[in-house]
Amino acid sequence: MRADAGQARWASRWAGGWALTRVAFGLAAVDAQLARWRDVRAALAVPELVFASGPTRISDHVLFGPVAAWILWGVAFLPLVGVILGRSWARAGVLSWFVLHATLLAALGLNVRAPERFVFLLVVALLFSPIDEPALHRKWRSPAPRWLLILLYSSLYGSTGWLKLIVDPAWWTGDALRYDLVERFHAGGVLATWLSGHPALCLAMSWFTLGFEALFPILVWWPAATPWLLLVGVGMHVGIGALMHVGPLGTMAMSAYPALCDPDRAEALWKRAVGVLDRVRGLRGGTLG
Repeated sequence: MRADAGQARWASRWAGGWALTRVAFGLAAVDAQLARWRDVRAALAVPELVFASGPTRISDHVLFGPVAAWILWGVAFLPLVGVILGRSWARAGVLSWFVLHATLLAALGLNVRAPERFVFLLVVALLFSPIDEPALHRKWRSPAPRWLLILLYSSLYGSTGWLKLIVDPAWWTGDALRYDLVERFHAGGVLATWLSGHPALCLAMSWFTLGFEALFPILVWWPAATPWLLLVGVGMHVGIGALMHVGPLGTMAMSAYPALCDPDRAEALWKRAVGVLDRVRGLRGGTLG
């Protein structure tokens, strides 16, 4: 029985989710690259900006001038074409884009924040995945790359959620979120400001976030729960993106959701979506005929 359970655990699973993740990651990277254009000139023009770890001025360690930085920013779009198109260009495209993106960050002297660290870990996970294979929706592959993603996302969400629960009581009352919504560097829009003035809504949103983050490392292993769990995650990231300025973290995080979903449930959803598209095409063909 133990041998059978071990073999079942390592059995190949439907790999179509990796194809969707590849395309979603490519589009998220394009979004991250487009958002970076505002920093190319500005960071080079602030001589008094210092690293968070000490008094060293960032301008003392600029690797590229403005022209070279703009060229680097533009060239970084090229590998993303290979990522979106797939096949043999996918892995090389992911790695090439990340190297160029990271080099640009270093060239601008920007401190590496949580979104950039997460992108690095996500890129490592993608390099171990089968994203460079064609027709993945008709293939079954090892579950190990998905387990790596689960560990990555469990550490991301779980550590954040439990840290808030244990050491930051302001999240229990919604006060932390009320402050974040009007923090001048990361939020402060009309809707965010309005929500900050409604404690009951902030309390509900706070516990929505805490519940998702704290329970993710547990529920993600329950196959039937993964589609609903990830749908909640989409709602959380879309809400954060609409209310705050957090860079590419949300779109990058959601890009791997198709591969995170339980493969059996993901395959069923894929077949259902294909069936709906086939029926729509049939209706159009009948109408045109």
